[in-house]
Amino acid sequence: MKTLVFVAALAGLTSHSAPAVAQSKPPLRTDQVRVVYLQPKEARHEAIHSALQERRIFEILRSLLRPFRLPRQLTLEVKSCDGQVDAYYANDTVTLCYEYIELIEQHAPRVGTPAGLARADATVGAIIDTLLHEVGHAIFDMLEIPVLGREEDAADLFSAYILLQFAPDDARRLIQGVGFMMASEAKAALEEPPGLKIFSNEHGLPAQRYYNLLCMAYGSNPKIFGNMVLRGRLPKERADGCAGEYAMLRRAFSKLILPYVDEAMQRDALTQVRFNWGPLVPPTDGLDAPPLAK
Repeated sequence: MKTLVFVAALAGLTSHSAPAVAQSKPPLRTDQVRVVYLQPKEARHEAIHSALQERRIFEILRSLLRPFRLPRQLTLEVKSCDGQVDAYYANDTVTLCYEYIELIEQHAPRVGTPAGLARADATVGAIIDTLLHEVGHAIFDMLEIPVLGREEDAADLFSAYILLQFAPDDARRLIQGVGFMMASEAKAALEEPPGLKIFSNEHGLPAQRYYNLLCMAYGSNPKIFGNMVLRGRLPKERADGCAGEYAMLRRAFSKLILPYVDEAMQRDALTQVRFNWGPLVPPTDGLDAPPLAK
């Protein structure tokens, strides 16, 4: 009896309750990205500031991100972080610290990558990858994209996918630069035995991130990136499954993210991007050895 009374009371409460007011969401629009170059606080960062503007790295990213339909403006900024080596996304803003670019320069090849990519060009790839990783976090947040697994891994894959959409020569150079930096970082991390705590980090280990990048590249186009397997940088055991891994990434991107992208604008943006690449460095100039050479 008490149960029936309770149910009846609940039904009465439901029938007389005021209808819920639907929360309206802001409209999704393209052209929602702005770029901000903040003046560096340290004199030693002036050269970095000038190089970023000369290479138009942030402008390239803005043109790539213009086709994304976003609910609000996304800001890409570079600034001094008072000695903190960082790159992050927060409050609709992707921030790259001048100090983090210094770290990238530490891992850059002294002369050129084993494939002949000059030091400055290798640095461009690493900076773009870092920014795209943080943009991945921004897209997941602003568009409420569901992520299965670690968000840091998903942001890595977001960046890799975008890099691989460029024209083949540009994609190859970008992956070369990013791969060299990741391998250099992995080599530095392997110089000392890792403590147990490092396995609790939300990021993958540097060597894992390096091999994941190579796998996505090889899986996307074995003809263009086949040398990574031939030269032993991507183990054949992993390479055999990379086409399937990349297909899964492409399927996820198509279902979860492409509905928010003006694909015609995106195609135009990809064809209009121009990188100020220098000539490849000949082997006689003393190219750097692969950081993770066997």
